[in-house]
Amino acid sequence: MNEIFIYISLAFVLLMFIFSSILYKSFKVWKLIFIIITAGCFALLTYFQELITFVSIELALEYYTYFLFLMVVVFGITFKKKIRITRNLTDYDFFELEKELEEVNSTSDLLRLRFISTIGLLNDGLIFYNDDLEGMFITEQARDMISASECDIDINEYVRHIHKDDQTEYYNVIKKVNRKNPNYEIKYRVLNNSTFSWVVEKGQLFTCDKKDYLVSTLKGIDMKLFPDTLIHELDSLPDESQLNNYLNHAKKSNESFYMVMMHLTNIPDINRRFGRDVGNLMIAEYIKKMRYHFARENNTIFRVTGIQFALIITEEQKYEVMKRALVSGGDLINLHLNIGGIKQIVYPNVGIVKYDPWANYEINDFISLSQKTLGEAIRNNKKNFSIFGE
Repeated sequence: MNEIFIYISLAFVLLMFIFSSILYKSFKVWKLIFIIITAGCFALLTYFQELITFVSIELALEYYTYFLFLMVVVFGITFKKKIRITRNLTDYDFFELEKELEEVNSTSDLLRLRFISTIGLLNDGLIFYNDDLEGMFITEQARDMISASECDIDINEYVRHIHKDDQTEYYNVIKKVNRKNPNYEIKYRVLNNSTFSWVVEKGQLFTCDKKDYLVSTLKGIDMKLFPDTLIHELDSLPDESQLNNYLNHAKKSNESFYMVMMHLTNIPDINRRFGRDVGNLMIAEYIKKMRYHFARENNTIFRVTGIQFALIITEEQKYEVMKRALVSGGDLINLHLNIGGIKQIVYPNVGIVKYDPWANYEINDFISLSQKTLGEAIRNNKKNFSIFGE
């Protein structure tokens, strides 16, 4: 009777293992291990009884019977659980699952088509970097900017289209992007139809499946049209006539203010060495910084000539900051700028005149005085600024 139970149990365990593997197209490794152990114990008890010396054969068979019974229970419970899950799914449930799957696929296709259509409407190019930064996919707009033959290219081929003076800076910026600093912006020159043109690339890092990817936009900088990036800083500046209107209004308010005349002395040299487009970009960056530090709240920077600007400071604290920067020669006034691979220090000559409510200056005389003060700063070989009355 004991032997019949053993054979039936072995067959039952083996059948449940085979049927579950066929039915669910997978098998559990732990079940296979237990079957091997069970079969090995059976072979040992049947054909190699002389190897069992630590316990009697009858007692070993009894323990083996208990073990088989436990195996049958465990395999039966796991098999029945799978049957219950499958049995509870009706035809209606399968229909609903198929319906949900179709909706998910439809939504996915819609998002994909929307994304593709959006790319086609953009004037800017898009660059999708691979996670290893060895290759990239560029849209047709970006491909046309660099006159590339394909949209799937490796990064070395892309860099070959970049001006040789800007290649190192491009590599440095791209490789420094990380999760703590996910955004970047870089300007460089690309070769398009045998001529170099300036572009600005703005990118961001994102993470998917524990891998980091870069995506960026590529936009050309039209130096002649003063586009709304960088050069817009120059094009939107109020001119000298608007400076006169501002001074007339400020004079009526009976408040003190400082007129700061700034002459960007080395811009002509930058124009000669690198071209007027580089000079314009550096002027724009310089004005951007000055606006941030001294005229953030009010638009009080005026363009007098190509490289001369007037800045009105109404807050005593900001004037003191500027004065300390001028005396120390710090980088708040003498700015280190980087355009592509071109690194230059843009430094001004500065003339400062204070207007007090009790002063009897006419506006033209006040502007003329500030021009003379600036002229003294330009002629001074020891320091690059002059403050009227000091």
